Amino acid sequence: MVSFLVLFAVAFIAATLWPLGTELLFIGLVRQSGDLFIAYWLVATLGNVLGAWLMLMLARWARQAGVVSSRWQPSQATEHSMQRWGTPVLAMAWLPVVGDLLPIAAGWLRLPLVSSAIWLTLGKGARFFLIGFWLV
Repeated sequence: MVSFLVLFAVAFIAATLWPLGTELLFIGLVRQSGDLFIAYWLVATLGNVLGAWLMLMLARWARQAGVVSSRWQPSQATEHSMQRWGTPVLAMAWLPVVGDLLPIAAGWLRLPLVSSAIWLTLGKGARFFLIGFWLV
C-alpha cells in the first residue's frame, strides 16, 4: 500500500514544475512486482495527470484572476503550437522540461477542459504503459 502512495505522490509532484522523475520509481516497482503492473500503471498515470491538471487549472485561474503580470505569456512557439494543433499537443506533456510547461500554457490559453484532460491522460498513460510493458 505504501508503494502505491509513494508512487502517486512522486508522479503528482513530477507533473508540476518540481524537477522530479517518476520513471525510475515506476520501473523499480514493476520489476519488483510485475504482477501489479496494471495497478502501478493506473496509480502513476492518475498521479501524473492530476499534477498536470493542477498546473493547468492554476494557470487558468491566475490569468482570469489577474494575479500574474500581463507581461507573462507562453513563448510564441508554444502559443503557436497550441493554437495550431490544439489540445492534442498535451499528449506530449510527458516530455522532460517542456512537457511540464504545456499544461500551464493550455490553462493560460484557456483550451477546452475536457479535451485537455483526455489528451493529458492519453499521453501520460501511454508513456507509463510502454515503459512498464517493456519490462513485464
